Amino acid sequence: MGKNKKENSNLGRSLIKDRFSSKGKRGGDSLLHTSELNDGYDWGRLNLQSVTEESSFQEFLSTAELAGTEFQAEKLNVKFVNPAVGVGILNNEQKKQVEVTHAEKKDLLKIPRRPKWDINTSAEELQNKEKSDFLEWRRKLAVLQDEEGLLLTPYEKNLDFWRQLWRVVERSDIVVQILDARNPLLFRCEDLEKYAKEVDKKKLNLLLLNKSDFLTHKQRKAWARYFDSLEISAAFFSATLVKDDVIIEENDNESEEEFDFGENDNDSEYETTEEDDVDGNVEFVSKEKNLPDLLNREQLISLFKSLLPEDHPKL
Repeated sequence: MGKNKKENSNLGRSLIKDRFSSKGKRGGDSLLHTSELNDGYDWGRLNLQSVTEESSFQEFLSTAELAGTEFQAEKLNVKFVNPAVGVGILNNEQKKQVEVTHAEKKDLLKIPRRPKWDINTSAEELQNKEKSDFLEWRRKLAVLQDEEGLLLTPYEKNLDFWRQLWRVVERSDIVVQILDARNPLLFRCEDLEKYAKEVDKKKLNLLLLNKSDFLTHKQRKAWARYFDSLEISAAFFSATLVKDDVIIEENDNESEEEFDFGENDNDSEYETTEEDDVDGNVEFVSKEKNLPDLLNREQLISLFKSLLPEDHPKL
């Protein structure tokens, strides 16, 4: 009995030691990507749940929680609200007015900003400031809906999700937006690009157009020229190519020529004689001009490396 008790005690001590020893900082890594920031959060323990739509009652409670409001019960205070108010079909003149209002209020649709903080800011102060600023951001959106009569698409109402976005932007050299190539302007967030520059002017923005295999070379070229005119970096990627590369490797390169998207493929729907041959050892990405080439996984990694500043630590 005494022996078993001693073994169990040693086992428990080992588990505790292993658990707490893993919390130490890793040495020798880049400060940007591995160091712990004293911003008051244990990011490894967050259990996030996306909240884009809430009932009116739940939205009221979550807003009150952010504001730290306390309530007292009031009885026999009933107010009837007619749900039919504001319901109907717009005529042509009203539709034009709504479009004009959308254009005028476009700049008011912004993502929430993280409050300024430094090493002298306590975790409690930062969290309270984040809650108050986030609440003010939600109130401004509510004003747009109530006073301007605008209908907003569902947006993320969980503050922890925005905290993760802030953290990613702060610790990234390149901020990448993954867009659907079939309609990239529908999913692009211009304000995210502005926010990245607000955090650090050296940060780069890149639009990664996924599912670009659905586009012809002519279409990709048109999009490349369009983003060039806006001075925005863009690249074309296809996850299908990555999947095809895996299949090729598993089949011992039996169908390598069929899926070779960079060389000697004049019959491909997505390739023309205008496209440059892509070699693994050739720099195929220009920092000044977007190219319509359809990139695979290895080429995409090379793209990210080529966009890093010269003084950045080599990967």
